[in-house]
Formats: sequence, structure tokens, C-alpha cells
Amino acid sequence: MRIAITHPYSWPDVRRGAERMIVEMSRSLAARGHEVTVLTSGGAASRHREGRIRTIRYRRVFPVDGRHERWFGWRVTPALAAGRFDVVHSLMPWDAVAAIRTARAGGHRSVYEELGNPVRAKVERRGDRPARERVIRDVDVFAGMSEFSRGWLERDWGRKGTVIPGGVRTADFGPQPRHERPTILFSGALERPEKNVRQLLEAVAVLAERRPDVQLRLSGPGDAAPLLAAAPEAARERTLVLPLGQPEDLAHEYARAWVTCLPTEWDSFGLVVIESLASGTPVVSGPAGAPPEVLTSEVGVVAPALDAEALAGALDRGLSLAGAPGTVEACRAVARRYDWDEAIAPLLEDLYTRPDRL
Repeated sequence: MRIAITHPYSWPDVRRGAERMIVEMSRSLAARGHEVTVLTSGGAASRHREGRIRTIRYRRVFPVDGRHERWFGWRVTPALAAGRFDVVHSLMPWDAVAAIRTARAGGHRSVYEELGNPVRAKVERRGDRPARERVIRDVDVFAGMSEFSRGWLERDWGRKGTVIPGGVRTADFGPQPRHERPTILFSGALERPEKNVRQLLEAVAVLAERRPDVQLRLSGPGDAAPLLAAAPEAARERTLVLPLGQPEDLAHEYARAWVTCLPTEWDSFGLVVIESLASGTPVVSGPAGAPPEVLTSEVGVVAPALDAEALAGALDRGLSLAGAPGTVEACRAVARRYDWDEAIAPLLEDLYTRPDRL
């Protein structure tokens, strides 16, 4: 198949997670014999080919994101109309609209992957509302990253949709000797309120009464200083803020932690969950969102609530799980269900070739 992947941002304008997603998707599809063209923008205009992967990067014109995204949809339109692709897989609304508009001329199937949650109340407040509503109405395949995300599409918009989960390259992760002290890892944007780092710090202070040697390691962009200043002293003295590093550094952190904690309620997927499991490390998650779909009692704990006591109890059980026989193997087995080569690429091929609308 000839496959186009469109996204209006490339590193360093886009979060590293999305950039890695595009790279790994392209790599896995190309390894299965498909010709992949990535259409993106940022920095200087360029064209590059490596094996079966061709990357076309347009020069970014507008600094404001909303205007840039709309411009990018216009910019890729001629390429999609003339490219004779079999599939156009879009990751943002305006480029998805371009794929829909050019489907007849280009002869392709349009696929849109929603990276967030298609909540009607939020969509109706956005500047790109017309594009998002057009995609929900007309794209051939509308996919959320989890059942949690897809459920919003069905409840709010009356469209069933499907699921394309995030992927992990399990070969890049693996178990290592754990820290001597019971160690909790948080990986994510530290300053974003929905990540609930404040509640995590409060839970660590409660947990310290049961496990005095517990430690918390924070990894991610943002300034943790205000959060630490407001945290209980018992949490502050047990918390280490890690410097931003490379993806392989984070793989090392996952593997050495006893448990990874993602105390959220709205995540559409939660890649850190899968990466932690691929490292053999169990996960403690918040009570809602996508992560509870992944976790079983063998590989993690779902906190019943995000108050300090409830989250501390879940963390305590998660730390105990880290030392249980078979935990590492169970975690790795779950992660392989999301491996790019073993699971995600075959799923994409099925969605790309099915004749029905999803």
C-alpha cells in the first residue's frame, strides 16, 4: 500500500511523544512492505527518503498554532489529491479535512486518529470546531486511542468509531535491577493540573508513615518548584526531580522504579503505562480514563479515588506487587499487546483495507 501520514508539527514544535508516534508508525508499516510518505512542517522545508519512508517537511509560515494548522491543511491538499495514496492517516483535524476533500480525486481511504477525547462540550468551544465536526461526520475511519475516548464519540456524536491504541517498541524497554528503596516514578508534564502531581505528593506524605524509605522521582517538562513548595515536608524530602533527557534515559527510569504512577482521570491513552509495563514495572493509575482499561491485578492497581489516603493505599499495593513472583513477565506480556510490529501495524493494515465505514 501507499500510505500518507499527515501531522502539522514536527520536532521541536511538537511534543516528543507525538513525534515518536509518527516515527514508529512509519517504521513499522515500512517494515511490512508499505510505501510511507510523512507530510509535516516545521523548520526549513526539506525532502528526505530512507528506505520505504519519504518525509516531506514544509516550512512553517504562521507562528500561531490555530492558523498554522489550518494553513497546513491547505498546504497538503495538492499532494493528497495527486499522490495516488491508498490511505491517508491524519493526526490533526485540518489535515484530516484535506484528506476527506481529496479522497475522490486521490482515490484514498481517509483515517483520522483523535489524540485526545472528542467531548462535544470541548469541541464546541474550540476555534477549529468546523474542522472537527466535519471529520466526525465524514471521515472514513474515526479512531480514538482507547475505549474511553471512543465512548465519547459514540455518546456525544452518535458515531461508533474504532480504537487505534498507542504503541510501544518493546525491544527498546526491559527489566533492570530496581532501586534499593521503594521507588515511585511519575513521567509527564509536571505543571498540568490534570496530571494531579499535587495529589501524588500528598499521597507520598501519607505513604511515608507506612514506608519511611519510599522515594518519588519526577520526570517531565515543567517547573516542579511550586508544587514542591506547597507539598508536605514528608513528600518534599523524599522527592527527586530528574533532568530532561533522552527516551533511553526514561526507559532506564521505568525499569529501576518499583512502580510508575499516572494519577489522572482524562487520559485518552497514557503511553507511560505501556512503556512502564514494557520495562517490567507495574503501574498505579487514577480511577478513570484509559489506563484502567489496560491494567489487571497482575500488572497494576487502579486507585479508587485521587485523595491522598486512597492514592497512598494504591501505591502501597503497587510497591508490593513489584516484588511478587511473575510480575515482570506479566507486565511485559501486556505491553506486547501494544507492540508496534506485533500488534499496531497489523491493526492498521486491517483498518486501511476494510471496505466499511468506522
